[in-house]
Amino acid sequence: MDPANVDVDTLGSAFGWVAALAIAALAARRADWTRVLRPASSHAHLGTLFLLVVLWSARAAVGGVSLHFLGMGGLCLSAGPALALVGGAVVVAITTALRASPMADAGLVFVTLVAIPVGVQWGFLALVRRLLPRNPFAWFFGVAFLGAAVSFFAGSLAGGAVAHAAAPAPAVAWSEFALIALMLALGEATLTGMLLTLAVVYRPAWVATFDDARDLELR
Repeated sequence: MDPANVDVDTLGSAFGWVAALAIAALAARRADWTRVLRPASSHAHLGTLFLLVVLWSARAAVGGVSLHFLGMGGLCLSAGPALALVGGAVVVAITTALRASPMADAGLVFVTLVAIPVGVQWGFLALVRRLLPRNPFAWFFGVAFLGAAVSFFAGSLAGGAVAHAAAPAPAVAWSEFALIALMLALGEATLTGMLLTLAVVYRPAWVATFDDARDLELR
C-alpha cells in the first residue's frame, strides 16, 4: 500500500523527511558494511535490491492507493535491520524517481513502508527466538513466513492510514483496505518464506539472521 502520489500536508511531509533522515542516518552508522564489501554476499544484496525495485514497480491501484509487495521483512532477515533500512531507502529513492512521484512524499513512504516493516520483522525475530524452541522450523515458519506477513501487514496499514488521511473522500473503505492488505500479506509471506528457505539451504552466508549453531538444533 503506497501513499505516494497522494498530496499530503506540508507538516506531514516535513515530519516524514525528518524521521526518515534520522532513521537512515542511524542505520548507516550501525550497518555491517563488510557484508556489502564481501563478494560472497555483496552480489546477493545488490541483486535483492534490484528485485525489490521490480516488485515495487509492479503495482496496481485500487481506489487511488497503490498495492505492491514490500519485501522489507525478507531484506531485514537476509541483510540485518541496519542494512535493510539503508537498502530500503535506496529502493524508495529509485522507485520515486522512476515513477516521477512527489519527492515530498518520499520520507513518509520510507517510514511507513520500510522502517515500520523492518522494525516489526526484527522484533518478531527476537520474540520467536525467546518463546519458541531452537529448531529450523521455528525460523522458517515463525520468522520467515509469519514474520514477513505481520511486517507487511503493519507497513501496509501504516501506508494506508497516511493515504486515507490525505484523501478527503477515500474511495476504498478501511475494512476493504485491511482485507486486501491481509491477502497480500499472505502472498508476500509465501514468497519470502520460499526464497529464504532456498537461500538458507544453498547459500546460508546470504542470510545474516540465520544462525547455524542455534537455528539448526532439533529439539
